[in-house]
Amino acid sequence: MRIRLFLSAVVLSTAVMPLFAQQAQPAAPTADDLARRAIDVLAGPAWEKARYFSFTFNVVRDGNVTSSFPQRWDRSTGEYRVSGRDQQNNDFLVIMNVNTKKGRAWKNGAEITDPSMFELGFRRFVNDTFWLLMPLKTMDPGVHRESMGERNDSCGHSWDVVKLWFDPNVGLTPGDVYWMWINRDTGIVDEFDMHLQAMKADEVPISIYFHDYKRIAGLLISTRRELHGKSSDIRLDDLQILPEAPKGAFDAPPTK
Repeated sequence: MRIRLFLSAVVLSTAVMPLFAQQAQPAAPTADDLARRAIDVLAGPAWEKARYFSFTFNVVRDGNVTSSFPQRWDRSTGEYRVSGRDQQNNDFLVIMNVNTKKGRAWKNGAEITDPSMFELGFRRFVNDTFWLLMPLKTMDPGVHRESMGERNDSCGHSWDVVKLWFDPNVGLTPGDVYWMWINRDTGIVDEFDMHLQAMKADEVPISIYFHDYKRIAGLLISTRRELHGKSSDIRLDDLQILPEAPKGAFDAPPTK
């Protein structure tokens, strides 16, 4: 009788052990878990205080700056200022509110009321601030996320990859699709792959490598993005982040 009881206990414990082992395994992180982890690592509580952004969006090809757009943005009020050269090589300056899309504009030093200037300013705002804050915008309304699993390289590095796509009314090109590579060890975003709306369906996504991270006002931001295989970089120079907009940041230029 004792032998039978002993054998029954052994069989029961053997049968139950795999069940406990399975229950003990942690659940795989969801896409939202991964996106939030990246936001926590790159910004954390500092994001709430990051109100005013000033930076220059520089396009670099073969080592030369081919276009440059200095910008200022108040994340709280929507006030925005951008200057540079348009496609016709005219100097322009737009000071507007990106929420109302109203403001003032200048071309070659003369103030004009052409509505296309505010369209130009808004396009620059949407594009350039997205590049600046790519990993921090993944939980915005209208953004969808899907975990694509783990990626590894031959050196033993691992990344969690999150696919991102958008509602039809989000941004200027809602057909864009991105894949965010989050370093599993550090939580830092090392790469974004992008398949743009204008690309053919069978085109290979463009890889964007994140370089030159800097900690500014508590935010960790990559200030140079390499477009792999394109001999091009996006540089985010002169970056300043403040809890308040400086006085006069959005004032009109003095009248000549």
